[in-house]
Amino acid sequence: METAINVTLPEDFYILCSIYQIKPEVFIQQFINQVSFPSYFSNPTGSDCWATLCFLNFIDVESPKFQVNEDLEIHYLTLFKKAIRYNLVTSPEDKVKAVNSGRKVIRHWLKAVLADRTKYITDNL
Repeated sequence: METAINVTLPEDFYILCSIYQIKPEVFIQQFINQVSFPSYFSNPTGSDCWATLCFLNFIDVESPKFQVNEDLEIHYLTLFKKAIRYNLVTSPEDKVKAVNSGRKVIRHWLKAVLADRTKYITDNL
């Protein structure tokens, strides 16, 4: 999925990008490419964990600002943990299977969230 966004670059970030000759959009794209519950939870000590940790921190700090169906969240996170066999991933093959299984649960969770939101909208017409 591709979307156009506008962001304000803080001075510190802009300066560092300038010093290292990094295009901000390249850095941001690389960062968001690494945000993944399936990858993180199947290998939480991997070198690509930081972007997802930042996302999880954002959810923790900012969650009161967003409406999330907590029943769906609990249900699907439970399924998610079972699907990836949290902390039992040992081989590269296991990681691939865990990531794919986790991604399947996340996709079902999204469908359930969208159905729930649609129901909320149509019930209030």
